[in-house]
Order: sequence, then structure tokens, then C-alpha cells
Amino acid sequence: MKTLAILAVIATLAYGQMVITTINDANEVDRGNVLRAEVNKDYPLNRPLRVGDRIAAWGIYNDDSTTKFNLNIKGPNDLFLLHIDFRPFLKNSAGFGPIVLNNKVNGEWHEHLEREIRPAFNYGYFGKNKIFKVAALVGEKDYTIYFNDKEVGKFPQRNPIAQADRARLRGGSNGFRWIYIELPGNDRRIIDGNNLGNRMLIPGSIISAWGIYAEGSSKFSVGLKEANGDYMLHVDFRPPPSENKVVLNSFASGWQNEIRTALPTFEHGELFRVDIYCGADRFYIYHNNTQLGATFDYRPGFHLRDVTIIDLEGGSNCFQWNDKRVIQL
Repeated sequence: MKTLAILAVIATLAYGQMVITTINDANEVDRGNVLRAEVNKDYPLNRPLRVGDRIAAWGIYNDDSTTKFNLNIKGPNDLFLLHIDFRPFLKNSAGFGPIVLNNKVNGEWHEHLEREIRPAFNYGYFGKNKIFKVAALVGEKDYTIYFNDKEVGKFPQRNPIAQADRARLRGGSNGFRWIYIELPGNDRRIIDGNNLGNRMLIPGSIISAWGIYAEGSSKFSVGLKEANGDYMLHVDFRPPPSENKVVLNSFASGWQNEIRTALPTFEHGELFRVDIYCGADRFYIYHNNTQLGATFDYRPGFHLRDVTIIDLEGGSNCFQWNDKRVIQL
């Protein structure tokens, strides 16, 4: 049986100095550019910030008794290029209140020099023990702020983005907690969108995908899809109260014969990783470095070279797919 520990050794030999972050320790999951979050800790950026970069964070909300909490992009000398501050205590009886967007220079918030920006926000999106995501996308002249992947505001770049060198999470109380933070990385193997582009799958390719699980989520899947809509492989995770199984199948003008295997353990608020290793004649599927109980033979009429899309679908109750990548050994 192949293991990802063995694959990591092969990948290291194949790429020489390039670091392939497949898992060597079964107790530790490679999280790509996602790190476990700690409050009031600086997370240095891997490189200078640039247009198109995203900094994101995930948290778990408890109730409205929490203090304010925020995501920050910082620079040297206590410079805050962007401060995204959620203040539940300011919401009205209808559940609406502001998000406070600001920056800080020379120890002063720009409340007096330049006004805070306070876009209206529906705090009803938060719920007890629910996962949420906040992100800042770097544009040409401003930052676009997202909550659960929906735009909620913009903030002008009052300082050059080249001054940014770290990110920080702050605040929250009474059961609130930040759980993960995602920083821009140098890893060019991360796929933008779903299309593989010029990356043709070959025997030895590894497809990896990351997600954050939410209790009560509906089923979710990873699919290796062809341009015509057929699936060479569809890996469908079906947590309770569904079948509590993983269903493997292919699709060619209709679903074919299913293969069912046991569902691995998922924890609420925990980031997980799925790996699909393309062998000589079959797929090997892993969850957090542990191989599933079934493999999937390449079926007649399907070829790795015809796969053009890595399709991540499904999930609910604040379940999040995060990133995906392809490694070719």
C-alpha cells in the first residue's frame, strides 16, 4: 500500500531543492499557506504584498457577548495598513451594525485625519458555534473586504502595500475563537480557479485540496472532470445524517458503478486535506495522510490527459473549501 510518507520522499527527489509539503508525520496535516491562529500574534508575510493577494481568517462565533474582534494587515513601527473590526455590540434591534475599517499611522487611528469607513453589516450572519470567514483582497488602489466569500466593503490603500510585512488577529471573548489564518504564498502550484491550464495529469500526479469542516454539513466532493462534463473520478464525502460513507464513481453520460468505503473522521472547525494520487492504473485517495479503504481503477474510455478541471463542490453550514494544487512527480 502506498503512503503519503513514501510519496513525500519521491517528491523531494524529483524536485531537488523544491520543498513539496506532503505529509511525513501522520499526526500533522499540511495546511498549505493556512496556519493555526493565535490571538495577538504577528504572522510574517512570506514575501512582499502584491495586487491580487488575499489574506483570510476563519473563526468560530459563540454569542453576542463577545468583545470586538479584528483582522489586521500591519507594517513596521505599529503601522496598520488595514484594520477590519467587527463590533457586535453596536448592532441594532434588527441585527444590523457597522464593520469599522481604518488604518493607523504613527500611533494614531485616522478617526480625525481621515474618517473611518463603516459599511453596514448584518450581524445575523453569525450564529452559535458557527464557522465564519473574513478576507481582504488586495486591489490596485484599495482592499475589498469579504465575509463568507461575499463582498461587504472596500477600503482605500492609504499606505503603499510594499510596507506590509505581517498580519495579526485580535479580540474576541466568551467562547469566540480565531482558528486559522491564510497568508499569500510563493507556491505557484496552487490552482487559480478550477481549470488545470497547461498542467496535464500523468501517472505520479498528486491532486490536493483543503477544506474546513463544519458540523452538520451536507455532502461535499472532489472531482476530476473533463471538458465535456464527464468525471474520471468523483470522490463524494457524505457525513451524517447522510450515509456516513465516501462514494467513489465516474460519470460518462450518466453515473456508473459506485464504490463505497468508510467515511474518515472530520472535526468541527478543523482544516482537513484530501489527496488523490494518480497511479499507473488506479487512483489512491487519502484524508489527512491516511488512505481510504478503497482505491479506484481507471475505467475504460477515461484517460488522465483528458482531465481539465479540479472540481470542488458541496458543503453547507459554513463548510469551506480552501485551496487546491497539483504536484507532478
